[in-house]
Amino acid sequence: MYSIGDAVMHPSEGVCTVADIRSMQFSGSLKRDYYVLIPSTEKSSSTVYLPVERGNSILRRLLSRADILSLIRESTLIDFDWITDSKQRKDAFYRLIHSGDIARVIRMICEIYAHNAQRIAEGKKPCASDESILAEAQRLVHQEFSYVLRLSAEDTVTFIQSELNK
Repeated sequence: MYSIGDAVMHPSEGVCTVADIRSMQFSGSLKRDYYVLIPSTEKSSSTVYLPVERGNSILRRLLSRADILSLIRESTLIDFDWITDSKQRKDAFYRLIHSGDIARVIRMICEIYAHNAQRIAEGKKPCASDESILAEAQRLVHQEFSYVLRLSAEDTVTFIQSELNK
């Protein structure tokens, strides 16, 4: 169970703060305890109400700096087979993003960058579905890393790149 003030990672909202835990009743359902989550992004003005029992299974504590460094290093050791069929690749990449396997997501981001560079060198545009997957993956990874490392989005990208090149 999380406590008020904890920073947590929500699978779709990203980094959130547990603002409150309160007993509530919505739309004729039974009264139950909810986490009241405030997303950390400046662009979001939403509040997320998540039942505690569900929240305990989908939320996770934020990574530590040591965890982040370890995951970046681990990502360089992962074999990654590019899926040539764009529909199959899109489905597989979305499953990967939602799997919570951050090292593999980092590897996927690197592979999409490499594939896009190759397409551009061939005079082609990057695949639109790859671009949307890349944006979603980067949003989740960079948001958490920026929050934990206390870096701007740009500095987080530079940090990851420098760690990957070690």
